Amino acid sequence: MKRILALAITAVMAVAATGFAQNTAVIAGGPHDLTNGSALRNTNTGINAINGQTCVFCHTPHGAANSIPLWNRSAPTGAGYQLYTSSTSSVTATPAAVVSGVSGACMSCHDGSIAMDVLLNVNGVPFTTTPLGVNFTTQAGAKATYSSLSPGTNNRMTGGLPFIGTDLRNDHPVAITYETARTAKPSEYVTQTIVGVKITVGTTNPLPLFGSSTASATIECASCHNAHNNTLGSFLRKSNTGSAICLSCHIK
Repeated sequence: MKRILALAITAVMAVAATGFAQNTAVIAGGPHDLTNGSALRNTNTGINAINGQTCVFCHTPHGAANSIPLWNRSAPTGAGYQLYTSSTSSVTATPAAVVSGVSGACMSCHDGSIAMDVLLNVNGVPFTTTPLGVNFTTQAGAKATYSSLSPGTNNRMTGGLPFIGTDLRNDHPVAITYETARTAKPSEYVTQTIVGVKITVGTTNPLPLFGSSTASATIECASCHNAHNNTLGSFLRKSNTGSAICLSCHIK
């Protein structure tokens, strides 16, 4: 009896381990795995078959966009973006800056303006010349909702926690130059550190800034989130216990 109970518990744990939205250090099986991940399940067959290509929904070895490493999606236009503003803010962003930077890669899915299945290259056939599309079905327990189960432009993210939309007024500003804010109020911001070509801010588990120099480095979605590692949940780069993420940049 004990052996049967132990086997049953093990089976339940195994199912849970492969379930929806795992906090995993790898993409496979996590929220960003669109082959069999938490949000969508690819059901394509034939020439369109993804066949477990976990990376293809973001990256492609050939025919990629240049702005993000081997990026397999088009950048959003930024049309209709409403950006964060504050009477105490020393720096502002523009929709053009958001979509042309690292954050544009995130927003190509999360602002809901581009279908999840619009890729630049699927199995060596550019999407722009042959509209392959990728058939999705929403999985039970998915946090996001989608406008259509059909391939093509209707298959956009429309709701749920992963959906950010185009109203960014209630989100931390991105595509802003960190040094502009720090120079205006040096007592309120931590000084960046540059090691080789990497620019970071903070001490323990420092957060990355993006740019070629400390004068031009920007805060992006990827400053706080690591799309390839969901160990801490919400793809956070570090635990925010005690507001640790906030205090990496802000002196309070």
